[in-house]
Amino acid sequence: MSLLEIRDLKKHFRVGGGLLSTAGTVKAVNGVSFAVGEGETFALVGESGCGKTTIAKMVLMLERPTSGAILFDGEDLASMGSAGVKAYRRQVQTVFQDPYASLNPRLRVRTIIAEPILAHGRPERATLRKRVEEVLDVVGLPKTAADLFPHEFSGGQRQRVAIARALALNPRCIVLDEPISALDVSIRAQILNLLADIQERFRLTYLIIAHDLALVEHFSTRVGVMYLGNMVEAGPTSEVFAHPRHPYTQALLASVPRPDPDHRPPADAIRGEIASAMAPPSGCKFHPRCPHAMPVCNTEFPGWRNLGATHAAACHLLELT
Repeated sequence: MSLLEIRDLKKHFRVGGGLLSTAGTVKAVNGVSFAVGEGETFALVGESGCGKTTIAKMVLMLERPTSGAILFDGEDLASMGSAGVKAYRRQVQTVFQDPYASLNPRLRVRTIIAEPILAHGRPERATLRKRVEEVLDVVGLPKTAADLFPHEFSGGQRQRVAIARALALNPRCIVLDEPISALDVSIRAQILNLLADIQERFRLTYLIIAHDLALVEHFSTRVGVMYLGNMVEAGPTSEVFAHPRHPYTQALLASVPRPDPDHRPPADAIRGEIASAMAPPSGCKFHPRCPHAMPVCNTEFPGWRNLGATHAAACHLLELT
């Protein structure tokens, strides 16, 4: 059974309608479905504006879905009462992209980590102090770090504090929003190794939002490729990276730089600019940029086609094979 399940999720934003603009609807997420098993890492990838972060916000209950359902351990978030929501928020935590912006500069680390614990109960002072020191030790920081302010740490150390805060409530699932993109290249591997060790130790489930395909290939179990609010391909990371079947996935992977001076990426792999989410193209949303577009792509939205037990893609080309 999946720990986290997304069913036909949609999020539409009403924008404009002022004196200088006309009203419109941004279809940020438009019918996305996937499931994340307990203890695995599911990555959402795609260009900026494709809907990845909006999905993460809905999972974190920071945004309400327009339609569709989010299920956690088989229970629909929309049907949870206040006690259920509070329990859910204990079990699902997040680590944000920028450790310089996600930590309150006016609070000591002890208070930063203790805040979520105090939001869900009133433990004794000795118990609270012990828990703060425990999670600091888990992320590789000394006990003395608890008495310091965020500005006294490096970027990598701040991200360790953010991870410690996420662990404070013993969650089952952590949403990782670009967890290493704001860090120096020299310490990214350290944070990834830390996240992997923590996942194995506590059997955590990760939902990761990422642009870095090398990170996704190394770190995730399964991957979902997003384009303009829709998921176009999903499956085991090793299989999707080795045998991408959707033209957009192929274009993304072809754009990854390689340490080979003789390698030349295909010049026509992807062209043009991503369309507006307020006025998406008809049919397949990728067809204006696709080098393999056919007439049917202009008018009909492609359905999902299974390419194996767990690999699937939405593309009319697959109906010809």
